[in-house]
Amino acid sequence: MIKGYLFFPAVFFALSVIGCASDQTTDLLKQDITNLKNQMNDIQKTNTNTETKLSGIEGRLDRFEEKTKDLENQVFNLSAKLEEGPEIELPAEVEGKEPSSSVEIKEMPSLQKEGTLMLEKPPSEKTKDMVTEKRNEDELKNLASLAPEELYKKAYDHFIFGEYDKAVNIFKIFLDNNSKSNLADNSQYWIGECYYAKREYNVALSEFQKVVERYPNGNKTPDAMLKIGYVYYELGDKRSALRELNNVVKKFPKKGVAKVAKEKIRDIEKGK
Repeated sequence: MIKGYLFFPAVFFALSVIGCASDQTTDLLKQDITNLKNQMNDIQKTNTNTETKLSGIEGRLDRFEEKTKDLENQVFNLSAKLEEGPEIELPAEVEGKEPSSSVEIKEMPSLQKEGTLMLEKPPSEKTKDMVTEKRNEDELKNLASLAPEELYKKAYDHFIFGEYDKAVNIFKIFLDNNSKSNLADNSQYWIGECYYAKREYNVALSEFQKVVERYPNGNKTPDAMLKIGYVYYELGDKRSALRELNNVVKKFPKKGVAKVAKEKIRDIEKGK
């Protein structure tokens, strides 16, 4: 009988121990689950931060690539500028020359038709237009009267300072007046560069092609061919770009443009 009384406390003790062990195990499991949840949250936060960082890095890379393109063009133009120096030193005799008789200064349309007064604009605006017209005519006459090297330098200065529209206008005046000048191909080339800088690539392509067609033996033909390759690339025509750049390497292997062309070819083939 005593043995029976001793049995129940033993069982109770064993159950208590088992119960405590179960509670401890449950607490440990709950703690592990909580830790796992915290780790998952940390991982999700890390992924979110990583995606945000990657997005920021991609944005910076895009801006860097754009700045690289602009810098590449500036370096190219600076190199060309260094080459320009000796070429604008023309003989002093040309300073006294009168502008060619073939130069035509186009007059602006008159504000009046024969026997009819045009009243589309108020008198004050008509006066402004007449003053502007007169000023433009005077400016054209003054530019046409400049010696070739002065006119060229004036246009080139506008290009260097980013005044591309003014540069184009004056380079065209130069070509109208001095089509046989040894700076004619240079003027045509810089017209193309003006449009390239303005990202008007279709117009730039046409202007660069004029250099190659009109001045095949000119000193700016290699540069024009190189920039034709660049323009095709900007227009998304990689096949034509590679064709033109390879032509540069083939025709002018010892010139600096060949090295630039090879580098651009490598970039295109790498998908840059």
